[in-house]
Amino acid sequence: MGIFSGRFPVHRLPMLRSRLTMLAGATFFAVAVPAMAQQDTAIATGPAATTLTAARKPAAKRAVAAVTERAANPAGPFAVLTSLQRDSIIEHARSLLGVKYKWAGLNPVKGLDCSGIVKYVFAKLGVDLPHHAATLAKMGDPIMKDTAAMLPGDLLVFGKGKRISHVGIYVGDGMMIQASSSAHSVVETPVVKYRPAGGLQWKGVRRIVALDTTVSENDSDPDPRSH
Repeated sequence: MGIFSGRFPVHRLPMLRSRLTMLAGATFFAVAVPAMAQQDTAIATGPAATTLTAARKPAAKRAVAAVTERAANPAGPFAVLTSLQRDSIIEHARSLLGVKYKWAGLNPVKGLDCSGIVKYVFAKLGVDLPHHAATLAKMGDPIMKDTAAMLPGDLLVFGKGKRISHVGIYVGDGMMIQASSSAHSVVETPVVKYRPAGGLQWKGVRRIVALDTTVSENDSDPDPRSH
């Protein structure tokens, strides 16, 4: 005689078995889920945590983090140049004197604007810079607005209020080269006597290339792309 004989109707046994199966499943779920959560927590705090966190960052933030954490970039802002490479900026910039001014211009044949000449000259050294004065004004390291502290290749930025709208290249001896909209061409100008049109003010100096002091001038190569 079965254990349910006389106490439980036989025709209801399948229903009881079904409920017992559901109860067992619920018990397993209640035990397994916390264990899985603990495992996830362990992973999140383990060696792979940094990789997982980085993968979840938006692409733009990952790019900013990469630039912030990396060392000098020989093909972009914060490049390390030899003294001859840096001083060759003067030669490249002066070769453009007289080129006509053209808003948004990047090609000397057609014309250059202020950030266009900066981008063009530094590209000659393999340094890729943005074609935007306001962005250039935030790059590199700030330098005193003093020609005694400035070096060839430093960028002078000008603006009104908080808005930066003009940039020039310092070439030494108190002079800078710029694509001037008022002069309609690329000109060389004394820094201390420069009075930009439109009431612009000299806002600062940015150094976007560093000097490699480990290489002597005799060992320097004026064009890093020649190798």
